[in-house]
Amino acid sequence: MFISNTATTAMMVPIGQSVINQLVASFKSHPENGIRGQVGSKQVATGLVLCICFAANIGGTGTATGTPSNLVMLGQLTNLFSSSDGSLNYISWIFFAFPLMCACLASTWLILSLFFLRDAPEKDEHITEMLHGRYDKLPKMSYAEKSVFCCFCLLLFLWMFRNPGIFVGFGSWFPKGYYTDATSAMLVAFLLFVLPNEEPDLFTYKKAEDLKKKSRLMDWPTMQKSFPWSVVLLLGGGFALAAGVKESGLSVLIGHSLASFGHMPLWVLQILTMAISMGITNICSNTVTASIFVPIVATLAQQTHNHPFTLMLPTTLACSFAFVLPVGTPPNAIVFGSGMVKVSDMANRNALQVIVGVAISTTTLVLTVLYMNTIAHMFLPLTEFPAWAAVENATLV
Repeated sequence: MFISNTATTAMMVPIGQSVINQLVASFKSHPENGIRGQVGSKQVATGLVLCICFAANIGGTGTATGTPSNLVMLGQLTNLFSSSDGSLNYISWIFFAFPLMCACLASTWLILSLFFLRDAPEKDEHITEMLHGRYDKLPKMSYAEKSVFCCFCLLLFLWMFRNPGIFVGFGSWFPKGYYTDATSAMLVAFLLFVLPNEEPDLFTYKKAEDLKKKSRLMDWPTMQKSFPWSVVLLLGGGFALAAGVKESGLSVLIGHSLASFGHMPLWVLQILTMAISMGITNICSNTVTASIFVPIVATLAQQTHNHPFTLMLPTTLACSFAFVLPVGTPPNAIVFGSGMVKVSDMANRNALQVIVGVAISTTTLVLTVLYMNTIAHMFLPLTEFPAWAAVENATLV
């Protein structure tokens, strides 16, 4: 949720590899299990690595910063509806998405358990001992780790309380548009370049020749090497395209073309937009899919006189529900690149995994549509068409 799903997957993959290696070693030490034990161990290993990327995909929907497609939606919301500031913020996203995220995680765990744990070997204490041993060997948190953790908590605090909606946040202290969530992110990023990497000796007298230059938590070469510039360019290009579509009047033209869908019930529109997004995101990056489809469904919501969130949010969430192919989301690609699972394990014409992927995709789609038409109304005002979403007059030449 709070850490990018890509980073979370990168941290969890080595743990999964250790568990799988111990599982294979356990099978070799118990040859009496026979072929059934071998098949069961392989299924458990496959299910384990798939659950890492699937859980990361679903968990990323829990916060506005969990996955890039969520950021695309928030950015497009600001570009398409300039008067919508504050209608959806960091804390309101958590309130809205957390119950649905838990339901999708539980259903995914149940499906993976039914398909991959049926022939699982009996519980092996060696795996439990190995995990406890690795945990006990972890060193204490260093000064740098504590500093980064404090910066992370500070960033969450700034995001949550800038404009929480429940009460007046500190964002009201500044002129409108002067302080945004991006301001908080830049402030904390600046602190990483200032804070030392080692505990400073504030009250210790040292001679000039004994002083040594201490490194910082972050330096510019590391930032240049590790920063995802491609994501920034992709998001910026998508926002520029959306602004161009709006200013040129193309959005109005698209809206008139989509007006024929106005007679359909809202839940049918949600199923259609989610199904299309989920299908495309399995063969294309979820960020690209969101950049393309979020402005379209926003226009569709305008023309059908539905609250834009009723279509924009399900479509955005659907862009993270890629459970069939490895190219859909970065977590899928990381698991595939680790070598623990092959393309044939995630999508093969007659393989078990494609059935699992389709089952999870269908379940998450149904849960999302049901949630949007029931519980979601408790957290967001979805029943009324907001004034900021009214179609502006435009002249088509």
